[in-house]
Amino acid sequence: MRKAIKTPLYLAMLCLMSMTSCSDSDTPAPSDNGGEGKDTKSTTGITTFDANKNVYSRNTALLADNVMQGFDFDSDGSIWYVQTADGGNKHQVNLVNAPRNSATTILTANTEIMRLQYFGHATNTAIEEVGNERYLWIGAYASARADGSYWGDKVIGRVKYQKGKTIKTNECDEYYYIGSKFTELHPSIDRENNLLTINYNDPDNAQFRCFVVYRLSDAKAATMTNITVTSTDGFETGNPASTNTKSYTVYCRDLTSLTPVAQVKFRKTGYGAPGATYYDWQGYDVYRDKLYYFEGQSNYNLVGSFFTDDVSQSYVTVFDFKGDIVEERTKVEFISNRAILANIGVTQLGAMEAEGIKVYKGNLYLGYTSRGITQENTKHYQNIFKFDISHR
Repeated sequence: MRKAIKTPLYLAMLCLMSMTSCSDSDTPAPSDNGGEGKDTKSTTGITTFDANKNVYSRNTALLADNVMQGFDFDSDGSIWYVQTADGGNKHQVNLVNAPRNSATTILTANTEIMRLQYFGHATNTAIEEVGNERYLWIGAYASARADGSYWGDKVIGRVKYQKGKTIKTNECDEYYYIGSKFTELHPSIDRENNLLTINYNDPDNAQFRCFVVYRLSDAKAATMTNITVTSTDGFETGNPASTNTKSYTVYCRDLTSLTPVAQVKFRKTGYGAPGATYYDWQGYDVYRDKLYYFEGQSNYNLVGSFFTDDVSQSYVTVFDFKGDIVEERTKVEFISNRAILANIGVTQLGAMEAEGIKVYKGNLYLGYTSRGITQENTKHYQNIFKFDISHR
């Protein structure tokens, strides 16, 4: 994991002052983050905690002993988890369906699964329901790094869930293309409001995080075209560690033919209070006309030990489609409270890694991978907490 980044006061001020002068031709100029005089106090409720209201699901063990990357919900009440595999399988992503676990006991979920290989890191994904079928939207055609992990997704893949199957990155049901110079693609779907959002790296300025929003129905009806992508050839050779690159022709829905609903852009740091420390980005979600942005790190990932008095950190910031802050960067307070975490039965060691955010049917859901359910057990368990934002 990356180390937390602390922005000095003068740099934070420079960041904010320069946000109107760092645009490019593909995205709108970054905004002024709301301007003076606007009430940007958070309405998410994440500064307080009530176990009876806020614990949604906890202590779920998935296929691999590793963090989840994110989650989504099924209309049948179950949860879809996406996680990177452990051990020597860094090229693999696991899709796991599991019931909600509101109890403190451990729920093992390793039967309703599908494996996806050579895709990417799966930082943000989405589940789409079509009748009785379920489709995962995920970045595809990524490339191997020296450590065996896969990054740099070139297109979005849409993959039908098939229990027990292993699907390679070249075997998706459909692909979606947003342009040749965009990589690290991470989708989000707002089913209620017919929106597909894709996060991508700014090819001109790495200080920014960028998003493009489409009507989901338009994206699914976009014209088809052949495009050429470059990726490592592990899916073809069966060697996940191969860093040999090749060009491949992929038949895609061409989203460059569409007019986006919005293009959102803001700095990766500098959007909080002067002198703020920033933590690893852990996902986003779009709901209606707002973008919910999630960051955080566990105490273990921050200091490299379970046995200190350090605490985990987690924050949520809400942006509008102009990139303005509409709800200020706000700390998820209970994640830094070791007594609360022990009392609700998720960790005795305070280790809570932020992993995934979702807004669904008037509620904000935050995902965390915990370690230290007992002093001796430091395996990874998945937890989801719920906050009512229907009053917004």
